[in-house]
Amino acid sequence: MSPHRGCRPATGAGDEMVGAVLSLDVPGTGEGYVERVAVRRDYRNRGIARMLLREAFRTFYRQGKRTCTLSTHSGTGALSLYERIGMTVRRSSTVYSKALVSGQSK
Repeated sequence: MSPHRGCRPATGAGDEMVGAVLSLDVPGTGEGYVERVAVRRDYRNRGIARMLLREAFRTFYRQGKRTCTLSTHSGTGALSLYERIGMTVRRSSTVYSKALVSGQSK
């Protein structure tokens, strides 16, 4: 994967960065990939992530890509944002864990 060129990766307020998106080109897939979306906590719910994602989508589209993918954890609070901008769940996964206790094999 290589960094995606031509996309405005960050936005600021004054001289401070308040949001960024890291977009990648996945060679051979024909789709764009958003690796990371980040907005400073005190600037959330102002449309910054939506604006950054839409800019990434436009750039991917201009480059001939017709699909964009991102992976997220359900605890991020951003699931409704992704759905509001037209993304849908492609697949879901389950994560298992086990507490490890001394002397216990099961």
